Amino acid sequence: MHKMKVIQNKMRLLFFIGSLRAGGKERRLVELLTYLQEKGCYDILILLTSNYIHYESFHSLGINCQVLPKMWKRNDPTVVYQFYKYCKAFKPDLVHSWGQMQSFYTLPTIALEGIPLINSQITSAPPKINIFSISYVLDRLIFKISTVILSNSKAGLKVFSPPMHKSKVIYNGLNFKRFKGLANVWETKKRYGISTPYSVVMVASVSPHKDYNMFLRIARHVTAVRSDITFIAAGAYFKNDPTYHFILEATEDNPNIIFKGDINDVESLVNACDIGMLLSPNGEGISNAILEYMALGKPVIASNKGGTPEIIEHGRGGYLVQDYDEVETIASYVTELIDNVEKRNAFGEVNRKMIFENFSVERMGKSFEQVYQYALSNNLDVLRDTLIDTIDREAIKQ
Repeated sequence: MHKMKVIQNKMRLLFFIGSLRAGGKERRLVELLTYLQEKGCYDILILLTSNYIHYESFHSLGINCQVLPKMWKRNDPTVVYQFYKYCKAFKPDLVHSWGQMQSFYTLPTIALEGIPLINSQITSAPPKINIFSISYVLDRLIFKISTVILSNSKAGLKVFSPPMHKSKVIYNGLNFKRFKGLANVWETKKRYGISTPYSVVMVASVSPHKDYNMFLRIARHVTAVRSDITFIAAGAYFKNDPTYHFILEATEDNPNIIFKGDINDVESLVNACDIGMLLSPNGEGISNAILEYMALGKPVIASNKGGTPEIIEHGRGGYLVQDYDEVETIASYVTELIDNVEKRNAFGEVNRKMIFENFSVERMGKSFEQVYQYALSNNLDVLRDTLIDTIDREAIKQ
């Protein structure tokens, strides 16, 4: 039995992420920071490359947060030196990066200072990756220097194929306090302009990774024959994004198709709806939006890609849709669940149970703490044993 090194003083953790805009990995990091801050045994510094913070709860944590201003819009090499200066001043025990470029920016400092790098850049699981791309080459370099590579899905590890001896899956964790004391359902519907008895929600940022085109096609198909169902979407967007303007045009002449952009009370909106949908043909890791649908007892209709099949079983907690499925097929899933209240409630209860048994923030936080401790132990045998070998043992029992 290997003995783990005991850390006597507060562990100094430096987190590096692009921003805290509304998004899955950003929400996940805020949940982790909340957990770690409540433990009281960590000194934490968070570095951003963009001064955008969507999550109001982050400000209440009292964590030192600094922005590394970028001189160039993308891939700014000056960030490397700025990061180095903060590391020299803060003297972290560990650096925890949350993004490919953020991980890349850390490499000179990691190499010079010998600081362990915990790498959480794998948050998606696309159907395939281009092994001849610059991105792929960057990944190989980053993975080689990282002490531990973390993914939030088994599918993500399979696609990106980092060195298995230092890789681990840590599933997302939810703070269940977020789902208590939500706004009244009818008041929420009124606030968001939902005037129908039933509604379908998609929480997704406007990006090439989310299929808003298909969502709108389904919405138009259903609302053409059903006046009792509203389709509502919410998510971050950029004003100059052509997809955003396409969404606006598609929703302006149909009161039962609504887009609300970036909102602060996602939980209340989801709670007021009957079905959660997420169409992401490029593959999610484990989607926070889907976890929130499930925690609130909603059946899910989602793309059968990435890590989603790890948490949703087709025909049990919802329906997994294929690339070849027609609009009519997916629309029929919607109307079936709306019309069959017993099935809708049964699917929702399966999902709620899954989340509360397997996806607590405490479970996620303890897993991260374990990785931090092992990374500092300098015991490679222990590190290896606690990483890849645990993936199958931690598989969720449906």
